[in-house]
Amino acid sequence: MSGQNYFHRQAEGVPRETVRESEREITVRRIAEPILSSLGLVLVDIELRGRGGNSLLRVVIEGPPADGQAAENVTIKDCERAHVLIGHALDVEDPIPHAYVLEVSSPGLDRPIRSATDYERFQGRLARFKLAKPIGGQAILVGRIGKLEGRQLWIETAAKSRRQRSREREAMAIALPMDDIQEARLEVEF
Repeated sequence: MSGQNYFHRQAEGVPRETVRESEREITVRRIAEPILSSLGLVLVDIELRGRGGNSLLRVVIEGPPADGQAAENVTIKDCERAHVLIGHALDVEDPIPHAYVLEVSSPGLDRPIRSATDYERFQGRLARFKLAKPIGGQAILVGRIGKLEGRQLWIETAAKSRRQRSREREAMAIALPMDDIQEARLEVEF
């Protein structure tokens, strides 16, 4: 299957300022984004793990957002097509000088949140935040994604009230500096 029969549109990738990527990952991103865009898919994440012959290159994809909400589901067929086309393109450019296994998958229920677009799209959803600088002694916070104001993300989290019994919690709004968020992922809600 060839990607040339698909209309090319600019993919909504992860802004460079929110992710620390290696030069190889940046090169893979440059190769993968137009291919995925031509298939109507969006690149969520790239991860290169290991060294030498035991390396894994994981490319995480999803469908475009439906009506500004959650992304459309990615099918196994989508992953297969993306795997073949990205694999061929990587074979041509050869940005990774050693053997590796290419894996193309969906982000799953605990999807990573990386871009300002992601934060806006998932507003109101529950997420887990790993922070570089603890807030109130906590380096990991769980809260509902609120509004994004410049370089600050507001979340609503439940905190124990000193006046109430230990099991009762009250909602508290907290501003997280974007530069202090090391990792953010959606939480699975039932």
